[in-house]
Amino acid sequence: MITLIRIAFIFFIVAIGKCQTPEKTLQGVEPLTENSNFNTSAYSYPVFMDNEMHSEFLIGYEFDEKFMVELQNYYDTYRTFDVQKVSMRLKNYVSDRLYFVNGAAMERELDKHGANAPKPRFIMTNGVGYDINKNVMMEVNHDLNFNKSNIGTYGMPSLLSIKSKIKF
Repeated sequence: MITLIRIAFIFFIVAIGKCQTPEKTLQGVEPLTENSNFNTSAYSYPVFMDNEMHSEFLIGYEFDEKFMVELQNYYDTYRTFDVQKVSMRLKNYVSDRLYFVNGAAMERELDKHGANAPKPRFIMTNGVGYDINKNVMMEVNHDLNFNKSNIGTYGMPSLLSIKSKIKF
């Protein structure tokens, strides 16, 4: 039931974002209407061999052309557990394409077979990103895990990540 609600919500967010024809968009997000400061973005990978599914949605609010706040939710399913990560990020553009990212996140594992899942991880993120063009961006982030224990699949005390997004 919860999975159906999650899929319906992602479909709703994607449908709202795709129904509009905005003149101006920030990288990877689309305004709800032409004059709206709210933005949305969502994706989901197909189901893989072991019924794995990976999905993300983003809701953002643009305060002005240089500053925005984003709420992101990642939900990944695996054979023995699921991983959910909710984060709140601030993006500050220092030029037309270069921006800084700061935020906080909570990541947790949901066990499917009754074992005790580790405590949620609380993470602080700092990074820098660059919009190569309107369809491609790159970002380098440093995640600092505040939990004392680093047990769990992604439970590293510190993580440096490089990511890129291509929008079709």
